[in-house]
Amino acid sequence: MDIVRLGKDLSVCLYGGDVPHIGAVAMATPHPGLSIREKTDASVSLLAVTGHKEDQVARKVAYTLAVHVDATISVTCGIHLDDATEVEISQVLKVVDILLEQALEELQIK
Repeated sequence: MDIVRLGKDLSVCLYGGDVPHIGAVAMATPHPGLSIREKTDASVSLLAVTGHKEDQVARKVAYTLAVHVDATISVTCGIHLDDATEVEISQVLKVVDILLEQALEELQIK
């Protein structure tokens, strides 16, 4: 995962597997919570290439960072494994969670 600061905002690239590419892009914008105004929430917009499945990964990373950083976050995601099994997909999702936790720690957000 590569993270570039753009002022207070962040641009994130999450890629890997057999053929890194652009499969989905998510942009999250923080706002006060609708039911609890003191709690930060975020709206997420998604674009996905037809047939690609990275949209939910991009959404999760963008949303999580937006509510913790309180900044606009863009996430470009492209992870491809040829003929991926359920086990491999599960492993990729676990690695994404680990990378997200590391990013929050490096950004000194708990």
